[in-house]
Amino acid sequence: MDERGYKENLRKMILDMAQKELDSYVSQKGVQKYFEGNVDKIINENIKKITQGMGVNKTYSRVLKKGANQDNISSIARTIKSEETFKSKNELVKFAKYLGINVNTKNSYNQVLRKVSTHIYSNKGEYSQKYFSYKRGEDEYILEPERIKKDLVESYKSKTRNDMRSIARLLDLQVEDEDGAEEIRKKIINYIMKEKLSKK
Repeated sequence: MDERGYKENLRKMILDMAQKELDSYVSQKGVQKYFEGNVDKIINENIKKITQGMGVNKTYSRVLKKGANQDNISSIARTIKSEETFKSKNELVKFAKYLGINVNTKNSYNQVLRKVSTHIYSNKGEYSQKYFSYKRGEDEYILEPERIKKDLVESYKSKTRNDMRSIARLLDLQVEDEDGAEEIRKKIINYIMKEKLSKK
């Protein structure tokens, strides 16, 4: 698949996931337009976080994505062993703990490897859905569409909250710090209705 194909697949996946959030908004067309216009920016921000982030987490997500695509436990074990990070038993134990696997530090490298490989194999459906392999030029990034969707939705909420706060300020209307966009919108509508009724 070429770079454009990866980008379009990821965009479509995130927009489909975000679509489920639209039901809770009054202006669905406005939200959809915002999502479509900002999804690339949020994807780029996530890629930037990965490139600036810790190498170990990048290795974990890469191994989980690759492991989820393997046919058997032995192939997953080979995938893990091919990573420089997991040449040491200590690092493999850390990975096992990250995955929530109970391992005894007295176990041999191969015993820990078997437990980790078995865990990945048993949860391959979850890991293959959680991670998305995204290629840009020569680089490959393992992204989490669910996290990107959450960032996209949160950026919209933050924008609308700020927009509503600006309108409330113009109307000299008091709003609480914890008020969300919808609460502020209701306060604005109530205020305008009262103003209109008082002028009749």
